[in-house]
Amino acid sequence: MKNFRGLLIAIGVMFIFSCSTSTYSGRWVRWNASGIDDYQKFPNYPFRASSEPYHFVQAYDENLDQLMIPIGKNKKEALLGAITASETTAFLVIKNDTILYEKYLNGYTRDSINTSFSVAKSITSLLVGVAIDQGFIQSREVEIVRYLPELLDVDSKYKEVRLSHLLDMKSGIQFKDHDLIWGDKPKAYYHPRLRERIMELPVTDEPGLEFKYNSYNPIVVGMIIEQVAGMMPAAYFEKHIWDQMGMEYAGSWSLDSEESQMTKMESGLNLRAIDFAKFGRLMLNKGRWEGKFIVSEEWIEKTLSFDKSHIVPDYGGEIFYKNYWWLYSTDAEHVDIISGWGHLGQYLYIFPDTQVIIVRMGKDNDGVRSWGALFKAVNEAVN
Repeated sequence: MKNFRGLLIAIGVMFIFSCSTSTYSGRWVRWNASGIDDYQKFPNYPFRASSEPYHFVQAYDENLDQLMIPIGKNKKEALLGAITASETTAFLVIKNDTILYEKYLNGYTRDSINTSFSVAKSITSLLVGVAIDQGFIQSREVEIVRYLPELLDVDSKYKEVRLSHLLDMKSGIQFKDHDLIWGDKPKAYYHPRLRERIMELPVTDEPGLEFKYNSYNPIVVGMIIEQVAGMMPAAYFEKHIWDQMGMEYAGSWSLDSEESQMTKMESGLNLRAIDFAKFGRLMLNKGRWEGKFIVSEEWIEKTLSFDKSHIVPDYGGEIFYKNYWWLYSTDAEHVDIISGWGHLGQYLYIFPDTQVIIVRMGKDNDGVRSWGALFKAVNEAVN
C-alpha cells in the first residue's frame, strides 16, 4: 500500500510538471490563482505611448492622506493607512482634469503596469460603440448570429441572443461560475483557444431575462468585432481609441495564446493607472477627447439611459448594469456614479455631478468592506 501511494504521488508530480501552459489544464495547474502580474504570463498585443501625451494638471492635496474614510461597519481609518494596508498599488483622485491625489504603494510606482481584469469589459463597451458608429454593427439590438451564424450549429437558441444581451449580462450562454478545473470561470480566463471554447457552449437560459455575470459574453463580442472590422479587437482598439487619447505610457492587451491570437476582451488590458483614468475623462466628456468624438455621444447617452430591467439583484435596487458598466442611481433615472470593476479590486469610478474620477488598482482588496462607500467619502471630501 505504501509503494502504491508513493506511485500515485509520483504520477501526480509527473502530471503537474508535464502540463504545458499551451493547454488549458496545464495553465490551470501551473498558474491557478490569478494575480495582477498575469500580463507577464499571456502573450499580448502591444500599444505605443503617444508622441503627444495628454497630462492632467497637478494640484496635490496632501491633507487627503488623513481623510477619515469608512473601511467597515462603524469603523474608519485615515485614507493613506487604509489604502496601504489593503494591498493598493495605485490610488488617484482627479477633479476637473486636475490630479488632487496620486499615490503608488506596495512596491508600485507611476510607471508600473496594472492589469485591468474586468474593467476591460467596460472598455470593450466603448469599442462596440465605435463599431456601431462606423456602421460595422447595425445596433445594440441586432441578433448576434447575423455576424456569427456558425453559433447556430452549436445551439439553435443562439438565434434569440442579441448584442444587448451580451452587453447587459443576460445572454443565457452557459457559465458555471466556480474556480474548479471544469468551471467556466477559469476556462474563460485561461483557455488558450477562446474561439473554440465559445463554439462548445450551449444557451442554457432564456436570453434577455435574468442578469448572470458571464465572462464569455465579452469574448463573443470580441469575435463579432473581429468579424465585422476584419482585424483583431486589440488592433481595432489601438487604431480608433488608444491612438486618439494621448496615452502617457505604452500598454498592451493580453491574447489567449500565440497560436490563437484572440484578444482577451474579458480581462486583459494592461496599462498604467494614470492612463486608465483617461477612460474616465472620456466618459465624463460623453465620448469627446480634445474636441473630437472618439465614441459618439449617442452611444454614451444610451449607456447611461437605463431602467429597472437593468437592476442588479442583491444590491439594494441602487446598482444597475448596462453595456458592461456598473451604474449607481437612487431613483433609476439620474446616474450618480459610472464605474468599472475588476477582480482583486481594480476600480474606475466616475462621478458625473462633481466631475471626479477615482482609480484604484491593487494586488487584493482586503480590509475595506465597501470600496464604493470609500470612494463616495473621498468624492464628498473634494467637493
